Amino acid sequence: MSTGLPSLRKVVVAFFIIALCAMGSPVVRAQEEAPRPTAPLSQSAEGSLPSAPVPVERGAALPSPAEIPGSINLGEIKDGQLILPGGLIGAGWRNGFFIESLDKDFVLRITGQIQADFRGYVDNRDTTDISTFLMRRARLGVEADMFQYYEFRLLPDFGQAQPSIQDAYINVHYVDCFQVEAGKFKQPFSYEQLIQDRFVPTLERSMLDQVVPARDEGVMVHGQRLFDNRLDWAASVSNGEINGNSDTNGSKDFVSRIALRPFGHPDSIPWLQGLQFGLSGSVGKEQEPISPNAFRTPGQVRFFQFNSTVQANGTRTRYSPEFVYFYKAFGFATQYLHMNQEMRPNSVGPGARLQIDVPTDDYYVMATLLLTGEERTTYSMAVDPLRPWDPRHPFAAPGAWELVARVSHFEEGGIVFARGTANLADITKYSPGATETTLGFNWYLNKWVRIQFNWEHAWFNRPVQLGNGAGGLLRQQDTVLTRLQIIF
Repeated sequence: MSTGLPSLRKVVVAFFIIALCAMGSPVVRAQEEAPRPTAPLSQSAEGSLPSAPVPVERGAALPSPAEIPGSINLGEIKDGQLILPGGLIGAGWRNGFFIESLDKDFVLRITGQIQADFRGYVDNRDTTDISTFLMRRARLGVEADMFQYYEFRLLPDFGQAQPSIQDAYINVHYVDCFQVEAGKFKQPFSYEQLIQDRFVPTLERSMLDQVVPARDEGVMVHGQRLFDNRLDWAASVSNGEINGNSDTNGSKDFVSRIALRPFGHPDSIPWLQGLQFGLSGSVGKEQEPISPNAFRTPGQVRFFQFNSTVQANGTRTRYSPEFVYFYKAFGFATQYLHMNQEMRPNSVGPGARLQIDVPTDDYYVMATLLLTGEERTTYSMAVDPLRPWDPRHPFAAPGAWELVARVSHFEEGGIVFARGTANLADITKYSPGATETTLGFNWYLNKWVRIQFNWEHAWFNRPVQLGNGAGGLLRQQDTVLTRLQIIF
C-alpha cells in the first residue's frame, strides 16, 4: 500500500463528516434504508478508516464509536444534526447551516445570497443605458441568538464590485410586543422596502422605493403580533440617510409605522385573514447635497436629475398608507407616498437665499399568482414548491410557477423646472415624472433556487435625453431583466 493512502483517507473522512452536517436528516434516512450500514463518523487512531466495516443488523441501533476498535469519537447524527463529543453542541442544516448549543441558548446561522442578473435595453437609440450582465447581490451573512433573547445580524454585500455592510444590529427580544434594536437596519417605513431582498417578487422594487427610508443607523423600539397577530408597530430615531453609512448633520429623523390585520387571528374568516392596512410617516431636517440626485425606473433608466449644485436645506416629511392582501395562491400590495423636501438651488450666491418646498408623489400596485398550488401568507417568505423541479420528470415535478404584474408611478413637483435662480433641473433633458409596467414570471426550482424574468415598459411625462441629438430624446424605453438566484 502506498504511503499516500492514509492522507487520502483523512480527506475522504473529513468530506464525509461535512456531508453529514449539510445533509442532516436525509443521511439518517439513507442509513436506515441501507441493508448493512457501517459504523458512522469514526476514524482510526492512525488517521485511516478501520480495516473492515463493522456490520450492523438491519433495524438495529448503530454502534457507538467506543464500540469500534481503534476509533476516535467524532460525534453522532441525532434528529438531523451532528452532535459533537460531549453532547453540548449540534450542527447541521435547518433551512440553512447552523451551529447551536443543545439547550438552545446559543444559535449561529450562516446565510447566503447570490443574484446573477442580465439587463437588456430594447431601444438602441438609448446610448446611456448599456445591456449588461451583473452580480446584483453577493452576500454571506451571520445571524446569532444569544441566551435566546439577544439577536444579532451581520450582512455584508460584495455585489457590483462595491463591498458594503447592509445590516449590522442587535435586537433585544424578550417578548414579541416590545423589542429594542440598535445598529444599522431597515427603517420601519415602507412595506415594499421591508420585504427581504431575496424574496421580492420582481427583480427590482418600484420607483417609489428610491425616496423611502431604507437601511440607516439608529435605534428602534418595535413589537409584532400583538392582540393575537392583529397589530405590528415600530418607531425609530436614525441619521436620516435614505441608504447610507454616514451622517452629514446633527439632525435626526423620526420614523414610525403601524400595520393592522383586523382578521389576523387564526380563527377568523379564512379569506379575510390575509387583509392588512398600514400607515407610516417620517420627519427630519436635512442639510446636505440632495440625495438621491437622480431618479430611475426599476430597470435603471434615468429620467430625472437635479442640478449638481442643489442642496437639501430644511424639513423633509413623508407619509405612506399601504394595503396588502393574501389568500391562498394570490397576493396583492399597493402603497402611496407623499414627500415634501425643502431645497435650495445653490449653497452660494443668490440661490443660497432661496427656500423651495418640492413635493413628490409616488405609488405602486402589484399582484402575484402562484400557478402550481402553493400558497402565500406574506411576501417576506421563501416559496417552497410542492413538487421541486426534477429534470428527469419535468412535468410531474415542475417546481413552483408564479405570475407577477406591477404598475408604479413617480412624480416630482413641476416647480423643479422653475426659470432663473430658482431652477433645480434641466427641462430640456429630463422629465419630472415616469410610469412603468412590469410583467414577470418566477420559476422556483426548489426552496433555495429561483429564476426570474421581467419585462418593463416605461414611459415619461416629457422626452428624456437618453441618446445623441434630437433622435436621442425618448418618450419611452423597454427593458428585459433576468435573474438566477440561490439563497440559504
